[in-house]
Amino acid sequence: MSFSESTLRSPGAAIAPSGLRQWRTWAWLGAEPISLIGDQVFLVALTWTTVQVYGAGTTGLVLAAAAIPRVLLMLAGGVLVDRVGAKRLALFSDAARSALMLAAAAFVATAGTPLAFLLVLAALFGAIDAVFYPATGALPPLVVTSDQLLRVQNLRALGTRAALIVGAPLGGGLIALGGVEICLLVNAITFVVSTVGLALLRTRPLSASAPSEAFTAQVVDGLRHAARHPLLRNLLLLVALFEFALSGIVNVAYPFLADQNGWGAEGFGLLLAGIGVGAGATAAVLAVVSRTPAPGLVTASCGLLGATLLALFPFTAGLPVALALAVALGVVGGGVAGIAIPLVQHSVPAAQLGRAMSLFAIATVGTAPLSLAGTALLTRHAGLPATFLTAAALVLTAAFACLTSRPLRAATLASPHTPA
Repeated sequence: MSFSESTLRSPGAAIAPSGLRQWRTWAWLGAEPISLIGDQVFLVALTWTTVQVYGAGTTGLVLAAAAIPRVLLMLAGGVLVDRVGAKRLALFSDAARSALMLAAAAFVATAGTPLAFLLVLAALFGAIDAVFYPATGALPPLVVTSDQLLRVQNLRALGTRAALIVGAPLGGGLIALGGVEICLLVNAITFVVSTVGLALLRTRPLSASAPSEAFTAQVVDGLRHAARHPLLRNLLLLVALFEFALSGIVNVAYPFLADQNGWGAEGFGLLLAGIGVGAGATAAVLAVVSRTPAPGLVTASCGLLGATLLALFPFTAGLPVALALAVALGVVGGGVAGIAIPLVQHSVPAAQLGRAMSLFAIATVGTAPLSLAGTALLTRHAGLPATFLTAAALVLTAAFACLTSRPLRAATLASPHTPA
């Protein structure tokens, strides 16, 4: 099924969407982080089991088994969302992950954890994620009005950040308490809770029509639409390059920077915390304020500031200055993601939204392996200054493209936007 933008925004819907004033929406917003906690618990259980049984060298293989299908199938998952519907696919994803965790727990209890099992489990989980990410990304415009998209996105961002903080320690504690089987069972429960939250959610009813294109043609059409839609194209470029730069900087360059300056593991930890605090603060502010003037221009300006901050890192005089830069980098990074995604949700036609959100998911979760490898290689052969300046140049390129895009500068969350 494919849906038209006019149907999505029809004010005469027979069933009103939940909106932020209804408890159903808050139930969904509360349940989603619980499933993300389950993601973290699963990741800890998977990596710890692999390290303990097969050694650290095999961990990368198992993680790649999850990451590869997630990225390769993500755009196909977006097409499914556009054909079947965001809520239906999100419900399927959580229910499927719960069933997978229960089956995995039963297998582990009877047969242990052979490597082939861990690889298949990781691949299946990654494949389901390829549907889950675009489905949940396409949900907010079906639940709230355009002027509430900014608040919803940043409430979700706060939930995601909380899940990242809680999930990993919980996974470690569960392994210590009862082993990997307990982790898998608790994980299944988190997905059940998320499924219930989604089932309670009311979305705008959409008029369905049979797809006029073959599946592969819709995949190609999604890429073509992203390339031709100026707002989507430039925001996708900014988010992709910002995430690409930040992933390598945080996970590779920061440890080198802390070691080179004698700040130790404590200094590295503080830099990581600074990024998180800054991003969380931005999400909290945007969730409360719920609107921003000229959101497209603000997003591009955040990218410009982010490039400037990255370029300053190699020349910091001490840890307090570097920590201040890290907090500021988190603030502007939170601004990029916290505003760009609502703009896309508001501006992209409903029939393309699943594919658009799948591209954003690829930009955020799919670029990390390349970023880590590239940053490590550049740092080793060219040094930290070149690494930070290269990251700054990438973000600056995308920010400049956004600043020179008239449709992006004129974009608003207050009324439908038609790209020039």
